[in-house]
Amino acid sequence: MMSMVTFRLSKRLLLALVVIGILTGGCRKRVSDGATAGQTTDKGLTPVDPPLAAFQSELLDLAFRTATAIPAEPHIKDRSRAQEAVVATCLKLDQPRRALGYLEGIDNWRRGSCYADLALYSVRRGLEVDVQHYLDLAAAIANEDIEAWRRDHIRVKIAQVYASRGQMAKAAALESGLPASESGKVDRVKAMVCTQADFHEHIAVLDGLVASGDFDATHNALGAYAQMFNRFYADPARRAMLEDRITTGWAKLPISIRIDLLVEMGGFALGHDDPSSALRLTREARGLLDAHQWRLEHRMPLAAKLITLHFRAGDPDRACADAEALRVLFDAEKEQIVNIYRAGALRSLAEAYQAMGDTPSARAVYRRAVEEGIANPNSRPRAEDLSATCCSMALGAVEPDAELWTRLREISEALGPPW
Repeated sequence: MMSMVTFRLSKRLLLALVVIGILTGGCRKRVSDGATAGQTTDKGLTPVDPPLAAFQSELLDLAFRTATAIPAEPHIKDRSRAQEAVVATCLKLDQPRRALGYLEGIDNWRRGSCYADLALYSVRRGLEVDVQHYLDLAAAIANEDIEAWRRDHIRVKIAQVYASRGQMAKAAALESGLPASESGKVDRVKAMVCTQADFHEHIAVLDGLVASGDFDATHNALGAYAQMFNRFYADPARRAMLEDRITTGWAKLPISIRIDLLVEMGGFALGHDDPSSALRLTREARGLLDAHQWRLEHRMPLAAKLITLHFRAGDPDRACADAEALRVLFDAEKEQIVNIYRAGALRSLAEAYQAMGDTPSARAVYRRAVEEGIANPNSRPRAEDLSATCCSMALGAVEPDAELWTRLREISEALGPPW
């Protein structure tokens, strides 16, 4: 029979093991129903997230809870992708602690992707203390038995962090052997820290990617050119050279990518107080949009970006007219859109209205998006749309009214079979 002394020692050992388990398990804590800011104690992050409106906080919690309601079996891919989108929204809102709490509830490789995103966010905000910790967590997941493309996806994000820190040798080591689909992604980050001295060297690398003729490599290289366009905006000659490389290098790329690049450059121009250049780029993009035929669910997000840019560049009349025309077009042709894509098209229009400062119209369009998001009888696409709409409203700071709050909660609570 166990002696009293032995029994007491065993109890103490058990207690110690429990405590150790709590301490070491904290970094992998699962969150199944949404976390709140400040739940973790990582000293590298700010002590608390910056203030966020209560309705934005509730929208984020509802978004993550709704995404997490999707059953892991057999929908782990869709569930984790929706959860990752909430984490990304948190980082855009400068809510790293909330993001950390959410990401630890992701049960597949996308958790590693999010750790790398958090590391990059931290580097860019000067919160260096825990960056290596997050990189180690991301690398550990990348080293698990996962598909190669998923491993490469995480590793290229880790390489981006190293490049952002100026640790180019480490970034290059991770880049080695990456497939064409990932080639050049790190160069986007390198472009952000490119100096006058290594300008031509970096251009030569990007020129080589474009010359390869590979679709993904070319796309990534043009994105890096755009970052250099921003970084060297004050130099008219280099800015013109980079714009020329973009517009001549995109010959084999889809029109939607060309429009996105022009929109990105237009945004950079506005960031440098150059609205006339932004308006020129916006009009070029609009010309491409109007010159081609589009399915409505593809046209609306592109048109919405141009509406926002028109407004910001100093042409509010054109922006408002285009927004109203887009709403009329949706009413006339929505039946041509497969029901699972309707809410996404409307979200883009709502975001444009909010960017123009027209919150009542934005809220009205969001309300329609919520209803269109339940047109499909299956709960999985309903959950994905509701989570995405909540994220969009939180990011744009559109507060639901009482009726819309009720509807959002009703739809989330009613999710269930069939998925």
